[in-house]
Amino acid sequence: MKKFLFYFASSSILAVAVFYALWFIVPMNYVFGFPWRMAAYHYDHPIAYILIPCFFYSVIASLVADYFLQAKKLKRILLTVLIVLLTVLLSCPFGGMLWNFHDMQAGYFPNNWKNVLFAKAPVMGLQWGFAIIASAIPYNLIGTVICYFLTLKGGKMFQKNVVSN
Repeated sequence: MKKFLFYFASSSILAVAVFYALWFIVPMNYVFGFPWRMAAYHYDHPIAYILIPCFFYSVIASLVADYFLQAKKLKRILLTVLIVLLTVLLSCPFGGMLWNFHDMQAGYFPNNWKNVLFAKAPVMGLQWGFAIIASAIPYNLIGTVICYFLTLKGGKMFQKNVVSN
């Protein structure tokens, strides 16, 4: 649990800090990409959309930190790519649900809202999520580098001390 909390707190703070640092630098403040003709609620509520992948990264990093620490550099890089891809894959459905929730708050409330929110929104998140994240350069590249070093740091901090006889 301590490992998860370390990863969640650290990744959340770093992800939000990088977002706002880039927000000041990137033209028109477009840190994240967004699909055409769709409301960009992730600009109205960036922290909510940032915390979703931070949560899933924390779960995954907590599970693989010991293995990550023992791996050689090339394998760590490959593991980082896998961690990032899994994080995105797990986050996209929940990002779609959050987007639809924000859409409902904006007044687009369908009669079958439960079906939309719990069945259609996760699929929409998977359809659009990768495109949105792929268009979020340099944010996603900085996040990948942070993922590598943060996973390594957490692995070292919570390393199991093996006593040899």
